[in-house]
Amino acid sequence: MALLGLSRLYLQRLIGSQLIQPITQSNWYQPRECIAGTTVPAPLAVNSDACSLDMSLLNQVGDYLMSHHTRAFLVMQGEQLVHERYRDFHPHYTFNSMSLVKTIQALAIGIAIEQGLIESVDTPAATYLPEWRNDARQHITIGHLLSMQSGLKSDVAFHPLRILPPIVRLYLGDSLERHALSLPSVAKAGHYFEYNNYNTQLLGIILERVSGISAAAFFSKYLWQPLGCHDASLWLDREGGKARTFGAMFARPDDWLRVARLFLTDGMYQGQQIVPAWWLQEMRVPRNTPERGVAEGRGDYGYQLWLKAHNAGLVRGIPWFEAMHAKAPHHDESVFYFEGMRGQYVFVCPAHDLLMLRVGERPNRDWDGSRAINQLTAALAAAVVHS
Repeated sequence: MALLGLSRLYLQRLIGSQLIQPITQSNWYQPRECIAGTTVPAPLAVNSDACSLDMSLLNQVGDYLMSHHTRAFLVMQGEQLVHERYRDFHPHYTFNSMSLVKTIQALAIGIAIEQGLIESVDTPAATYLPEWRNDARQHITIGHLLSMQSGLKSDVAFHPLRILPPIVRLYLGDSLERHALSLPSVAKAGHYFEYNNYNTQLLGIILERVSGISAAAFFSKYLWQPLGCHDASLWLDREGGKARTFGAMFARPDDWLRVARLFLTDGMYQGQQIVPAWWLQEMRVPRNTPERGVAEGRGDYGYQLWLKAHNAGLVRGIPWFEAMHAKAPHHDESVFYFEGMRGQYVFVCPAHDLLMLRVGERPNRDWDGSRAINQLTAALAAAVVHS
C-alpha cells in the first residue's frame, strides 16, 4: 500500500536520507539549481575591534554552542562581522539551511507584492492556483499560507493506509508541484496555527507562476545579487524539475547575515531598496493570536518568521522528536529569528543592531535554544545601563 507506486528516485532518497552524516552537509542533495550571486562577492571579514562584547563572553557562548555540535557561530554588529568560530566547517562551505529558507521565501513574496505580481496578502491563493478554485481551498489567502493558518491537512499526520506522513514525499519525492497541490483542506483557514511545510512550498509555486521564472532565479535577481552574496542553490525534485522552497537551500553562513541585516536597515543595502520596509514590518507582526481569531494562539509567529522563543511547550505541527526547545523567553523582546530543523538559527536583535547565526547538527537533549542569544543581549543591555 504505502510503498507501491513510488518512483525509483524517491525510494533511493528514502533509503539514502537515513545515512546522511552530517545532516548539514550538502553533497547528497542532488540535483540542485544555482542561485547566482555576484561575480565578486562583497567582503565580510572579521573585525573584532568593532565588537562591544567581551571576547571572554563570546568564547564562553561559543564553547556552549560547540558542545552541542555547532559547526558555525557568527556574530555581526552593525555592518561588521565581529566574531566567527567554526568546527569541522569552513567559511566558504555551504550548508543545508533546512527551514531558514522559509524566511527567504517570505521576503520574495513581499517583493512580488511590491512589484504588483501578487495583489496583496488578502488575495486568494486560488487566483494563482486554479487547481484550488472548486473546493474549500479557494478560501485560503496568501496571508494564510504565510502565517501557517491555511487549514490544510497536517504534513506530519499519519494515515492508517500509509506508513509515511505527507512531509516525507514533499522532502524526498520527485513530483513536487503535483504533490503539493494535492494536499486537502481539513479546517477553515485563519482559525488555527499549525506549522506546515506545504504552506511555504505553495508560496514558492505561486512565486514561480506570477514571475515566470524559477524560485532560484527570483532569489538571485532580487536578493542574492543585489546583496553581493556568493552563489547558493536550491534542491530540485528531479533534473530540470521544481525546487523545494520550504527547506534545503544551500548557502554560506555569512550570506545569511547579509540577508538578515535587511531587517535592521529597513530593507536598504548600499543605497538600494532591496525589500520594501513596510513588508519587513508586516513580517514581524504576530499573526497567531486570539485577537486575530486564532484559537490558542501564542503570538510567536509572523510571516515565515519566529517572534518568540520556544519555551511554552510543543509547537503544533512540529513533532516532539524534532522540537528545539528553549528554557526561557528571550530577555530582549525585540529579538526574532529564522529557524531551521535541528538547530539552524539566525537571530535578529534590533535593539542592539545585532545578528547571531548558529549552524550545526542536532543539539544534545539538554539544549537551550534561547541561551546563546540571551547571554549576548543581556551583556549588551548591561553595558548600556553602566555607560
